Amino acid sequence: MQNVSAFFMKLDVTVLLYPDRKVPDKRLAAWEERHRAFIHIPAVSRIQTVENGWTNRRGDGMKVDFHVHLEEGPYSLDWLVGQACALRPLLDEKQESGSRGWAHELVKGLAHRLQRGPYSREWLDLYRARAKQAGISQVCVVEHLYRFADFRPYYEQFIHVGHDRLGKAQRQWLGQMANDSLPAYVAFLAEERERWAEDGVALRIGIELDYFPGGEGELREVIEKYPWDVCMGAVHFPGGKGYLVRNLQEQLEVHASPGWFVRYFDVVEQAIDSGLFDVLTHLDGVRAFDPKADEMTLLPYYQRIARALRRMDTATELNTACVRGQTQREFSPSYRFLQILAQHEVPITLSSHATAPDQVGQHLAEARMQLRRAGYASLAVFADRKRSLMEIE
Repeated sequence: MQNVSAFFMKLDVTVLLYPDRKVPDKRLAAWEERHRAFIHIPAVSRIQTVENGWTNRRGDGMKVDFHVHLEEGPYSLDWLVGQACALRPLLDEKQESGSRGWAHELVKGLAHRLQRGPYSREWLDLYRARAKQAGISQVCVVEHLYRFADFRPYYEQFIHVGHDRLGKAQRQWLGQMANDSLPAYVAFLAEERERWAEDGVALRIGIELDYFPGGEGELREVIEKYPWDVCMGAVHFPGGKGYLVRNLQEQLEVHASPGWFVRYFDVVEQAIDSGLFDVLTHLDGVRAFDPKADEMTLLPYYQRIARALRRMDTATELNTACVRGQTQREFSPSYRFLQILAQHEVPITLSSHATAPDQVGQHLAEARMQLRRAGYASLAVFADRKRSLMEIE
C-alpha cells in the first residue's frame, strides 16, 4: 500500500462487497474466505438468506436499519479492537494476514481513522458499502446527544456527578464521550446524502436525545434547529444513574429499591407525553441493571407504556444489539413487551444499533421474523420527521 489514504480508498477491494460487479469468482471466493469473520458470510449459496440477515442483493426485499452510530466510546482497548475489525477488509491483499507488514498497515489505518474522526467520507463509505451488500434501502445515522461537547452541561444538570465512586465514574465517562460538534455532524451527513442516493441507499439523519424531566426546553431547541429525519428519545440515566456506565457496584445496589422500576417507567411515560420524539428507544433498557428480573412483575408497566405510545402516536424500535445473555438471545424490547406493543398497534422500526460498519444490519432478518410472530405486518420509516409504513417482507 502506498499511503494511509489508500488504506481507506482502495476501491477495487470495496468492489468485492458488491456481488453484481464483474469480479472473478475465484478472487471473490478467496476474499470472502479470508474475511469471513468480518462479513459474516457462511459457506452457503450467496443468494440464500443467512442467519444474521446478510444476503446477496439479488432476490432480496427492502430492508431498513434506522439506528446506526458512526462512533461510540469510551476509547478503550476493546474499542480499538472493534475499529481494527472494521478496517481489516481494506488491507492490501498482498499483505499476508498476521505478518509484520499486515500489522504495520493496520496500525497506520487506525491512526488515520483516529485523526480523521468518525465524520469522514472514508469511514462513512464503509457503512454505505455494508448497507448495499445487505440490500438495505434506508439507513439512519443517529448519534447520541452526549457525544457533542456543547451539551456536556446539559448532562451535568441531570446525571449524578458527585464526589462518590459513581459520580466520579460518570463524570469521567461524560468527558470521554463528549468530543464532537453537533453542527459539523449534521452538515457532514447532509453533504453525503446525494452520494448515497446515487448508490441506491437513502441516508437519513437522526439524533438520540436523553430525556430528563425539566430538560424539555433544551431538547426542543436541538430538535427545532436542525433538519432531522427522525428524533429519538431515550431514558439512559434513570435516577441520574446511567446503565451506559458499566461495572459500577452502585448500579447493582439499586436493586434493593422496590420502587426502582416504577420510577424508571414513570420517566419513560413522561418522555412519551412530552411529545418531543418520533421514536422512543430502549423501552426496557432498565433491565440492563438486572437481566434476570422477573418479567411477570413488569407486564403492567409494559401495558402502561404501550398505551402511552398509542395515545401520543409515537413509535418505538426493535433493537437487535441489546442481546441479553450468552445462551438465550433477546432483543430490546423483550418478546413479551413486543407482543403488547403489537396489540396496541404501536408503530415500530428496526435498529441494529451498529457502532461500526461491520455491525450494520446485524440480526435484522431474525428481528423481522420476531416482529411477524408478535403480530406486526409493517415497519415505520421516517423522512423529514414524517412517518410512513412499509410492509415487512
